[in-house]
Amino acid sequence: MKKIMQGIGTLLVMFAIADFGLSYMGVNLTPFFPDGLSRFSPIIFGLIGAGLLKADWK
Repeated sequence: MKKIMQGIGTLLVMFAIADFGLSYMGVNLTPFFPDGLSRFSPIIFGLIGAGLLKADWK
């Protein structure tokens, strides 16, 4: 279970980095979010991914 959650957390952090970088090129990876929330999607995904990586899975 620990490795699965860490894998998901790693993918979410990588997605957040890609979303942040591509947003400067005009590519929206999260069109399903409203416009106001779409600006903060890298932060949201990054925090969720970091939380999964830091969690103490047994």
